[in-house]
This record gives sequence, structure tokens and C-alpha cells, in this order.
Amino acid sequence: VNAFRERRALSLTLNDTKTAVNKLHQMINIVVGVVILIIWLLILEIATTHLLVLISSQLLLVVFVFGNTCKTVFESIIFLFVVHPYDVGDRCEIDGVQ
Repeated sequence: VNAFRERRALSLTLNDTKTAVNKLHQMINIVVGVVILIIWLLILEIATTHLLVLISSQLLLVVFVFGNTCKTVFESIIFLFVVHPYDVGDRCEIDGVQ
């Protein structure tokens, strides 16, 4: 019975971690896409000055509206992947010693 519980807990933990990594991957893809779009516009010299002024003014508006949310998301990512990479009950094996 104990082995079944541990196996189920491990399965749920792996599923949660997989979901978190997929969401992080999606957010990074959006940021990389925007950067590639800006670089592409600069390379093709498509009215970049006017377009970048328009985009920067809209970005300023988004920062005021969603700034605190973005800060909270960043802090949550740092907590999840850097500060708290393990859960209570996780077993670690270092140099063959558990």
C-alpha cells in the first residue's frame, strides 16, 4: 500500500512539473517570437522607426496595466524552479547514498 501511494505521489509530482515547464516554455516562445519579429523588421528596414514608436507606446500601456502581474509571475517562476525545486517527502540520492 505504501509503495502504491509513493508511486501515485511521484506520478502527480511529475505531471505537475511537466505542466509548469510547458507553461514556462510557452511564455519563453512568445518573448522570443517578439524579439525575432523586431529583428526581422530591422533587417528588412520596414518603417521600423514609426512601428517601434507605436509598439513602445503600447508596451508602456501594458506595463502599467500588467506590471504587477508580470512581477508576481516572475517571482513564482524563481520560487518554483530555483528556491523550491523539491517537495516534502522527495528522496535524493547523492553518490549512491540516499
